[in-house]
Parts: sequence; structure tokens; C-alpha cells
Amino acid sequence: MRKLIMTLFIILSVAALAFAAPYEVSKKAGDITVASVFDKNPPVTGKNKVTVTIKDSKQAPVDAKVAVYYSMPAMAGMPAMDYKTVADGKNGVYTATLDLGMSGPWNVEVRFILPNKELRKVAYTVDVR
Repeated sequence: MRKLIMTLFIILSVAALAFAAPYEVSKKAGDITVASVFDKNPPVTGKNKVTVTIKDSKQAPVDAKVAVYYSMPAMAGMPAMDYKTVADGKNGVYTATLDLGMSGPWNVEVRFILPNKELRKVAYTVDVR
């Protein structure tokens, strides 16, 4: 009986650690790497904090003006949902809150303007629970 309890404890501990890790997406925009880390894994309906880290090819932080656009396409009986939030931060690390209105696939696009005024963007999809 004691072995069974210990085995269950270990299994539950490992499962808790697996779900405790944040949800992360990393994409390239030319020679720049953009990593988006959500505070919840998987992202959930409601408010989700996302931290966007932008680094150049030498892994140095990139200063930029950052906005996060997120949308869900139209479905039967429901119009499309399109939102934008400006991310706050500096030195290559920016935070924003996304208010994801319902479960399902959401399109996310991180747009950022570099100091030379060049616009870059990365896009990905998250499955909201």
C-alpha cells in the first residue's frame, strides 16, 4: 500500500511540473528572434499575460515599439474578433495582457518597430482552453 501511495505521489508531482511550465512560442523575423511566453499553459479564456523577448542575431536585446494583435476568425453565428494591445517594456523585454474571449484557436501577431523605423512581425496560433 505504501508503494502505491508513493507511486501516485510521484506521478502527480511530475504531472504538476509538466503543466507548471509556461507556454512559449519562438519565431524568427529575419535575423531577429521573438519569443512569446504566456503565463498560463495552455492559455485560457480571459486575461493572459504574455512576455515578449526580442533579440538580435548575437542574442543582444533589441529596443522596439511592440504591439500584439490577436484575433479569432468568424464562425457560424459569430463575427470575427480582432484586438490590439500595446506592450510595455524596454531592453528587449515587453509585457502585454491579452483578453481572450473564448476557447478555440486564436491568431497572434507580434508587430514591432525597430529604432531604424523598420516594421517586423511574427505570427502564430494558440489554442485557448
